[in-house]
Amino acid sequence: MILKPNGIDVFYIDESYDKNIFVATAISVPFLRNVEGQWTIVWKNQFDAARQFRRDAKEQVKIPVDRELHGVKLASGRGNFNRGKYNFSKAQGAGVYRKILRNISFLPEASIMSACAQKHEGGGSMLYGNHRIEAAMLALFQRMRTKCHYDGVNAMTYFDGEIPEYRKLYRKAQVYLPTGSKYGDTARNVPMDMFVKDANMKNSKHCWFTQTADLVSYAAFLKIKSERGELTDWQRKYDLGTLYDEIPAHLRNLKVSSSPRDGIVRL
Repeated sequence: MILKPNGIDVFYIDESYDKNIFVATAISVPFLRNVEGQWTIVWKNQFDAARQFRRDAKEQVKIPVDRELHGVKLASGRGNFNRGKYNFSKAQGAGVYRKILRNISFLPEASIMSACAQKHEGGGSMLYGNHRIEAAMLALFQRMRTKCHYDGVNAMTYFDGEIPEYRKLYRKAQVYLPTGSKYGDTARNVPMDMFVKDANMKNSKHCWFTQTADLVSYAAFLKIKSERGELTDWQRKYDLGTLYDEIPAHLRNLKVSSSPRDGIVRL
């Protein structure tokens, strides 16, 4: 494998789902770049920016730096995020969640992308024989591959935790990734052949980037849930379907979706 001209990125992936909606989100972070003619590992610059983001969260919304962020807990006022000892109320949790999403500008431009598979009346979403979260993950792989192609980079991938199904799907996509008609009749194989090594598995507790992907994924999940009219009463009360819209527009990769162009591809 020859190194692509613009270096290497790292993708961090997390997911959110229920029985009807399946969302997978990836965040891309630069790892290797040519800086003034010298190949330079720039990942630490992003890590330092993420550390500052968490320090700011501690200062502004009283969430300790070492507290693992989970969108579903934050939105519902659970998780003892307040000073690491107390729960926020649902109203407070929603407000804190919005503020955090507005402040994730430490991420690079167009670095956020999501894919959503939905269960429709009469059957669920399917993509090349894959259903549910696997279909969403496959659609996400397609967008990750396209981003790498246009950016001229190689890439590595980190998943949250150890999920054999994701690893198997990822391995297959490195060799065979159908692209084109989702029904497969005009699909062509466009594999993720610029992705180096096997998928990496890492507990999100130890990764701020994966935690950020979790926050984005759950916000996207709630946005789709709102579009389907499936928010619970308390989720509607605190307008959680609009959380995703707090993410700065320049961070969302708008090329991954057609209409609406919001960084979420819908199957």
